[in-house]
Amino acid sequence: MKRFVSLFLALTMLLTMGVLAFADTPASQNMEVEYTVDANYVVLVPDGGNGLVVDPNTKTGEMDIGIKPGSVIPGNQSIQMSVNAGRNYDDNLKSYRLYNSAGGQLLAYTLSYKGEVKNPNSADGKVILETVDAESANLGFEGKVGVTVGVPKAAGTYTDTLTFSFALIPNT
Repeated sequence: MKRFVSLFLALTMLLTMGVLAFADTPASQNMEVEYTVDANYVVLVPDGGNGLVVDPNTKTGEMDIGIKPGSVIPGNQSIQMSVNAGRNYDDNLKSYRLYNSAGGQLLAYTLSYKGEVKNPNSADGKVILETVDAESANLGFEGKVGVTVGVPKAAGTYTDTLTFSFALIPNT
């Protein structure tokens, strides 16, 4: 009887293994691969705390600004760089102004990006300097912001404060 039970169990084991070994295998199999990358970009601005300094001889000044190559943003968005009107914008004349706090004098200046004049047309407005998609953002971009000032009527240091903004916006 022990022999019969042993033989029966051995036969059952062999048949079970045979089913597993000869089972039909699927012709194809789906497998999902997932990789998550968070948006990240590095803003390029000039070093030092001097801001944009105007040369007294040429009455012009410029600085580089943009984002670093290798920047990653979502594929369905673009990155937009803009600048506000500054602290002393003149709504009547639609122009940027530098202010001399010592003498109360104002000095008009023009703002340009990559050589093209930019103007927000109101004191509470902003002007878009550049908008790039995800692929272009990955390559990075950089351009020169320039200013050209008018003729000063009084000695002193003239200043204005501009705020450059970078924002992710939906692609259109």
